[in-house]
Amino acid sequence: MIHACIQMLTYAVVIALVVSSVALAGRTDTSLSEERFEGTVTRVDTKGGATVTTTEGKEYNIQGTGLQVGEKIACGRHGDGLCETIPAKPQ
Repeated sequence: MIHACIQMLTYAVVIALVVSSVALAGRTDTSLSEERFEGTVTRVDTKGGATVTTTEGKEYNIQGTGLQVGEKIACGRHGDGLCETIPAKPQ
């Protein structure tokens, strides 16, 4: 009886480990490494959200206060998530 319970418990643990590893392997999230990008603010909403478009055409939704359309910013995603304004280059 005890042997059957231990065997069933062992199978349950093995199945749980296999299912969780398959689920983690299927993730395409880059949360393990920080993604940095620079772009221009293209949209700002009333709730503090903004859309940043990079020169490659990718769009990122970020949270930030005081952002204005046309402003150039640099951001870090999945790490600190902070964005900062890029100062204009002197001509």
